[in-house]
Amino acid sequence: MKKVISTLLSICVTAVLFAQDVRLNDTIIFIGNQPVAQYSKALCKSTPCYNMEVYSFDDYVLIKAEVIKFNAPVAELKPFYYYELTFPPTADTFAVYIEDEAFPIVLAKIIRDYDLINKNELNRKNVARFIAQYYGGPALTAKIKSVEDYLNDTRHFNEQVIRDRTKPVSIINDRIIMQDGIKIGLIVENKNYTVTNRPAGIAVDKSSNGKTMTMVTDQIINAATETQIQMSNERVVDNSRYHSRGFSTEKSNEKNLYQVSKAALKKSDSYSDQLLMWVCFLIENYEL
Repeated sequence: MKKVISTLLSICVTAVLFAQDVRLNDTIIFIGNQPVAQYSKALCKSTPCYNMEVYSFDDYVLIKAEVIKFNAPVAELKPFYYYELTFPPTADTFAVYIEDEAFPIVLAKIIRDYDLINKNELNRKNVARFIAQYYGGPALTAKIKSVEDYLNDTRHFNEQVIRDRTKPVSIINDRIIMQDGIKIGLIVENKNYTVTNRPAGIAVDKSSNGKTMTMVTDQIINAATETQIQMSNERVVDNSRYHSRGFSTEKSNEKNLYQVSKAALKKSDSYSDQLLMWVCFLIENYEL
C-alpha cells in the first residue's frame, strides 16, 4: 500500500534531484534515464528524515525504509537516527546508519549500485549481496558500540548486571538492591574517620621570663558514617552526578523508574523512600 505523501512535500512535486545518472521526480526513480520503480516518501514528525516505500509499476512494495530513533541513554550523549530497510518479497530486514541527509537519493544509488530492482522485480540474489557488503550495517554497529564504550568509560557499564532496566526496583532490608528478580548491588555503611585538627604532638613556648613551657596537644578525631552504593562486584558507584543534578520524581507525562518502583511497594518509610529514589536515579543514568 502506498504511503500518503506529506502536505509539506507536495510543494516540491515538480522538483527533480540529480546525482550522476540517478534521478528522482515526485514519484519515479530513474537510473540512466530509465524508470526503474515508483516511490513515495513522508517526512517524519520528529526529525527532517524520510520514511520511504519503493514499489513496482504494478504497485507491489519492493523496499521499505523506516527511520528509527536511537535514544541517547544519558544526558551527555545526543540521540541519532538510523534506517531499517525491509524487503517484503524476501522478508529480509537490514538496519543501516547513513549520515547523508538526502536519503531518497542515497536509496536510489543503493538500488543502482547493487542492481536491486530488475525488470520490475526485486533481485533476490543482489539483496543478499547488498546486506553482506553495504557499509551502513557495520557503520550502525560502530555507532552503537561508541555509545557502549562511552558508558563503559564513564560508568563501568560493562561491569553492571545484565537485566531489564525498566522493571521495578526493590531494596531488601535497606541493603540488597534487586531489579528484574536479580541482585544488582548493595547499600553499605562505611565509617570514615576524619582528623579535624593538627596531629597530636608537643608544642614549645618560650615565655617572657625566659622559661620554656611545653604543652601536649591531643588529636581530635570525629567518626562519620557514609552511605555507599556498590555494584554487585563491590565497585563503589560514583554519586557525583546525583548530588550535582539532584533528582526529580516528575518526568513529562510518563512514569519514571522511581514512580513505578514506589507503586509496587506495599509500604515504605521516609528513609527507604529516599534510598529508592537515589537508586532509581543511578539506574536510569546507567550508573548502576
